[in-house]
Amino acid sequence: MFGDKPVPELDSQLKRTIKISLCILAGVCLALGFDPRDGVFWGLAIGIATGIYNSVTLARRIKRLPGLSPDSAKKFMKRGLVFRLGLIMAVLLFVSQRLPSVNLLGVGAGLLVPYYVSINLSLVESFRLYRRSQAFMKRYYGK
Repeated sequence: MFGDKPVPELDSQLKRTIKISLCILAGVCLALGFDPRDGVFWGLAIGIATGIYNSVTLARRIKRLPGLSPDSAKKFMKRGLVFRLGLIMAVLLFVSQRLPSVNLLGVGAGLLVPYYVSINLSLVESFRLYRRSQAFMKRYYGK
């Protein structure tokens, strides 16, 4: 369908998600500047950074899908899922074993931040498109 060309909706969604997630990460790092011993903020910072990396790798995999056959696309996405889940487990294991002062719940919450941002951006965009279509329908087709 798209071939090697970028997918415009995915690219804009990823850019906005990364931008907002990096702003949240900057706020967490600023909070770390005020209290560098707080394990929750360290966990959030580690989790957000890992979540951003997972979002970028997921978007890269999605961009490669159009050039694959359906069976190889399923295998390709399953390998990506295993890699991303493995990365999450490795980060959680590393934090629990090597960094006992870092809060694991903070890491878990940080991992979800980019996905939460992306879902909210999608909801806002869907609502905006819905409102635009309703205005179109009222304008050209009456009530």
